[in-house]
Amino acid sequence: MNAERPGLNRTTVLLAPLFFAFACFLAFEVSRPDLLIVGNITVDLVDGTTPTGGAVSYAAVVAQALKARACVVTAAGPEADLAVFEGSELYAIRANETLTFEHSYAWWGHSRKLRVTANPNITISRAHVPLKCQLARVVLLGPLTLHDVDAASFMRYAGFWDRLLNRNQLIGLMAQGFQRDLGSAGEVLPLPAPSKQLLDGLGPRVSLFLSDVETDTWSQQQLEAVAGACERTIITLGEKGALLVPRSAAQPQHIPVVKVPQAVDTNGAGDTFATAFMIALMRGDANPGHTAAWAASRAVMQPQTCKPRCAPRLITAAPGGLAPLSEAERAGAAPLRYKHCCQQLGYMSMNTRQHLVHAHTLV
Repeated sequence: MNAERPGLNRTTVLLAPLFFAFACFLAFEVSRPDLLIVGNITVDLVDGTTPTGGAVSYAAVVAQALKARACVVTAAGPEADLAVFEGSELYAIRANETLTFEHSYAWWGHSRKLRVTANPNITISRAHVPLKCQLARVVLLGPLTLHDVDAASFMRYAGFWDRLLNRNQLIGLMAQGFQRDLGSAGEVLPLPAPSKQLLDGLGPRVSLFLSDVETDTWSQQQLEAVAGACERTIITLGEKGALLVPRSAAQPQHIPVVKVPQAVDTNGAGDTFATAFMIALMRGDANPGHTAAWAASRAVMQPQTCKPRCAPRLITAAPGGLAPLSEAERAGAAPLRYKHCCQQLGYMSMNTRQHLVHAHTLV
């Protein structure tokens, strides 16, 4: 037995660092943030009321409902109500005012016009994000105007260690703001073609979220160019569901809508859809499109008067609802699982698309 000890000791000496490194890797994966949510919180002027809004607000409350650890980086003035971010790690960039949208509706209630009445004029970039939040498994960007988020800065690696630690990081770009221009009086005007900001924010790690409102004026060549520049493009179609256009597939995939007894209000449904999709993708969900559609269906069942805080209330409460993220899933997310993410979705011709009509403050 004494003769075997030197060999055994040598094996132990060789394997111990590997076990230690693996343990450190697992500890890092379990402790890193699940989501980094970036974008402006808003004040929405609606019928004399001033509710809180913005894609980051809806994303944060969905993350809270699913017990996902989230860092939020936003720009806000002194009057902003930041209570919606309770439960998230908040970093608010000090601004002289909060992005404010005035909502006006036609008398029949279906045609909405937007006007920006206050703008912090701050462009949030990766440089504003604390290092530990930069290591999140998922980055979710929610620009609301052309210049409030520098999406391109989140596509670049800062060096070797950044590339090593974030090589599997997923990026979700809710890009509706990149397809908006502002008129002389602050009125929101649609852009007929993909903006430079949108194109600069694309890359192989990106899932792009837009609606048919933003993409219906694009040519087939523009759509194909955008879809080929990111991992997947998801175009929401309202009550007709959504189309998922993978970079590697010739055919888009149809995501059916989840029917509800009554759609009360659709505000925030797209942001809820995108957030649930990215969380489902992170946790290895076999059908993230259905998960996202189900979450969005819960959001439209809530009135605007209580949103965004109440938007995810039914996501976990309803029978068959989404389960909160578990520690086991965090450990299992280390090698992110893409293989089976979209296998259960049906196919649809591309031409069909044309007919489917604790707070910290950073200075």
